[in-house]
Amino acid sequence: MKAKAQAYGKRGRENIAVLMQQLHLSSPSKTVTKSTTSLCVTESTTAHDAIREPLTPVDANARKEKVAARKQVRARKPKRQSLLPCEQQRIKSADMGNGISKYLQPLLKLKDVNPEILDFESWAATWSGCCRFNKIAQGAFGAVFRVESKTQPGTFTIAKLIPLQSKSGWGCKTREFTTVRSAANEVFFLSMLDEIDGFVQFRKAEILCGQLPGCLSAASKSFDKTTDDTTQRFQQACAYPKQMWLFIEMSDAGIDLETALKEDHCIRNGSILQGPASGRYLSVVQARDIFWQVASTLAVAEKKLEFEHRDLHLGNICLSQPQKKISTQDGSELWTNNPSIIVTIIDYTLSRAKPADSDIVFNNLSNHPDIFTGKGHPQYDVYRSMKALADEQDQKWERYIPSTNVLWLSHVLDLLMHQATLRQQSSEHIELWKNLEELRMQLGGPHAFFANAQEVVVRCEMETTVWRSLNGCSGPGDMMKQPFEVRCSNL
Repeated sequence: MKAKAQAYGKRGRENIAVLMQQLHLSSPSKTVTKSTTSLCVTESTTAHDAIREPLTPVDANARKEKVAARKQVRARKPKRQSLLPCEQQRIKSADMGNGISKYLQPLLKLKDVNPEILDFESWAATWSGCCRFNKIAQGAFGAVFRVESKTQPGTFTIAKLIPLQSKSGWGCKTREFTTVRSAANEVFFLSMLDEIDGFVQFRKAEILCGQLPGCLSAASKSFDKTTDDTTQRFQQACAYPKQMWLFIEMSDAGIDLETALKEDHCIRNGSILQGPASGRYLSVVQARDIFWQVASTLAVAEKKLEFEHRDLHLGNICLSQPQKKISTQDGSELWTNNPSIIVTIIDYTLSRAKPADSDIVFNNLSNHPDIFTGKGHPQYDVYRSMKALADEQDQKWERYIPSTNVLWLSHVLDLLMHQATLRQQSSEHIELWKNLEELRMQLGGPHAFFANAQEVVVRCEMETTVWRSLNGCSGPGDMMKQPFEVRCSNL
């Protein structure tokens, strides 16, 4: 690790402009004098135009070869198995008629979605026989459950349940319900981002019809006793006998960062602990690790897919602590906690991307005006700042506006530094703290210092302390230790 830090220290002495040119990025020294928000806003005629240029000029044949090679890599990558056993023949199909099937075509035509519409009650009976459900979150567009295997205790998966807008009748114009097109976009994003480390691993998606069955209803009622997050519309959907749902199964990415910092969870030396006795404690090294993994994951997705998350609050950043196998002195094997914190970005409901072999996928945020009027939390200011950027682009949300990623990175680092403590007073810890504070000021300043997440990562790679492991505390995972360009070339 020390040798790697020294290597990147040498890199930091190179001419910044030359390095930016090699990476096809605009120089961060070009600041913009015009700003329409209190956060990082770029002028559309400078940084935006520069980043919209192709990263590398390629002809049509070379592009086709690149797409074909990417498909081969994706096909070779093993998908994680679903927690649900393959007993699909026991599940009844819902009799919806040709009209509903045509209405659901944007979802049904996706290769990762089961082409049959399944009866919810029959489907849940198969699940409840082998799994336990625990509702862990209720969002504006759906509910999230953690599912544990009964046959393999300690094995978990995450299930997201999204009520869909009906074709006609009750629920057809309800804003709280997701449109079929938006649901299809989310499944498309899950499948597309699955190949990039740092995004959640996608397992399966199915369309269900019927009211919420007993096992899920019991989990929802238990959750409702501890919170008032569940909306009235969601409760009505649970009781509607012809309600259509999109079920998405994903890997368990751990606990969201908002909960980890709020509910007396403790992040100490890479270990995620729970309980009031632990207290709240986030070291400056761990704040760096979390921010770095988020920034580098966004940067890779930007370069590969022109990706914008557009909703990267702390609830959409998850922390997990994987286990590793070690050998004991007597020759036996033991599973123990890995010291590294693994960060995963989730929830792409509002995201935008341009795959190499497909059209632009995005959510028109003009159809969700409520998110721009929220109050009570700094994340609502980020939505309004995004809108200011979109207004410069004639409110065309399909356009690539990577500065939105910078807005969210500023938001994340600001909250991390607010929670972090400098308990160790070594010169290296103090230097790291000053470095992160300087970066925080650059991200949230009145002028645009960075045009995109890629420039943020390049700036971080020039700082030796961002890569250094201090006093035995864990640095980013092995995958995140790779330089930005190496991570991109590995995809």
